[in-house]
Amino acid sequence: MIPREIFEKLNMREGDIVAFSQVGDNVLMKPRQSRKDDDTLTSEEAKLVRRGEAQLKRGDSRSWRDVKHALAR
Repeated sequence: MIPREIFEKLNMREGDIVAFSQVGDNVLMKPRQSRKDDDTLTSEEAKLVRRGEAQLKRGDSRSWRDVKHALAR
């Protein structure tokens, strides 16, 4: 948990993304503007990946060509 005075000083809001890194014997915490460089999945993203993997294992897949055609309608 981030102490309230630090949270407020950094103008953070609940749900904001924070990056941590080690600098010597200290930990550096920086608010992040976006997740674009972050390869960690949220729980919802992980759920979607697991669902997609299960569909592929069952053979429930369509070619990109078919998907594009269906979207164009």
